[in-house]
Amino acid sequence: MQISILGNGHEIGRSAFLVSDGKTKVMLDYGVKIQPEPPQYPIKAKTDAIILSHAHLDHSGGLPILFEKTKPRAFMTDVTLDLSKMLLEDSIKVGKKNGYNVPFVKNDIKKMVKGTRRVSYREKFKTGAFSCMLYDAGHIPGSASALVKNKKTLFYTGDIQTTESNLLAGCKLPESADVLITESTYSYKNHPPREKEEERLKQHVEEALSNEEKVLLPVFAAGRAQEVLLILEKYANKIALDGMAKKASDIVSKYSYHLKDKKRLKNILKKIHWVHGHESRIKAAQHYPIIIATAGMLGGGPAIHYLREMKHRAESKVLFTGFLVEESPGRNLLETKIFQTAEEKFHVHCHLDQFQLSAHAGRPGLMHIIKKLNPETVICIHGEKTKEFARDIEKAFPSVQAIAPKNGDEIKV
Repeated sequence: MQISILGNGHEIGRSAFLVSDGKTKVMLDYGVKIQPEPPQYPIKAKTDAIILSHAHLDHSGGLPILFEKTKPRAFMTDVTLDLSKMLLEDSIKVGKKNGYNVPFVKNDIKKMVKGTRRVSYREKFKTGAFSCMLYDAGHIPGSASALVKNKKTLFYTGDIQTTESNLLAGCKLPESADVLITESTYSYKNHPPREKEEERLKQHVEEALSNEEKVLLPVFAAGRAQEVLLILEKYANKIALDGMAKKASDIVSKYSYHLKDKKRLKNILKKIHWVHGHESRIKAAQHYPIIIATAGMLGGGPAIHYLREMKHRAESKVLFTGFLVEESPGRNLLETKIFQTAEEKFHVHCHLDQFQLSAHAGRPGLMHIIKKLNPETVICIHGEKTKEFARDIEKAFPSVQAIAPKNGDEIKV
């Protein structure tokens, strides 16, 4: 078995790993690195099949490229297909708006959808001599880790979370694997207790409401928007939901059997205000004190509209609940209180804060996965400190070979 690292080596973004047995090639994800602009795509390659772990663009954002001239077979869960289609179509719009090229067109997305087989968790499927199965990764609705088996068994975590959230139960794991490809986003830290972070978030919201001020929560459309809605459930009639988070919430609600509580999210969605168009956005800014809007890193989307409106209000709050990539407008704002893109720059006087509500496993969770699977080889990807993590793995598990590859590397196992 040979594994080619086409992206996501020593970085977070453009996940893409090509697994080959000499006859059949299987691509694990094919994403894009969105920040900084212009986006960066993985090394080009042809494949017979694709397994998509989940819909976030750093994992799915380059997928239509693979369908431009060939007809590979794609495998993913039902909700992942619908969310991916939504996000990919939006990425074309964003590219045109921001003046950079997106290397695929809508017809390529259509070919991707046509070439996809929807797969359930624990459902066996084959491609060539590879026997495959998806496991619930606990990251966002429909997210999956992939078990790919030939002479050796490989387990690719995708983005994975070992502990439960309001939205999802934790991940499911196989009994063992010879080779583990693991994300390393938070390999260097322990997450603070989730209950305390949720309580801290609600306290900030209460404080703003008591002062008759606004709260803006920039969110990722798929997964984080719905998690934040569940955390702020008791404020549902004070919440306006804007941007792709609306459509994503509809999709997630449609496939509610992926959720920990099938009815809870649907009930909240009936109570909140759904923003539709410019006039509705103005109304939301005037009458709803809690705004949940895309995009999570402030790289675009309606969240920026609300930020402009409230930038001079020192008692208002901008609360980040997700990961902020270096050089993203959200990360820069949090560190400098200045919002800056290629088009505009302004100072934000609001209270800024970030909450650790991660849908990624922290260091203890990642170590738990390694201990349970007991692999011969661990390949560390999707992190800013993969080399350090690989060294720590070998210290903790002397029988394991840990590798932190760079893009372009090929690994034989």
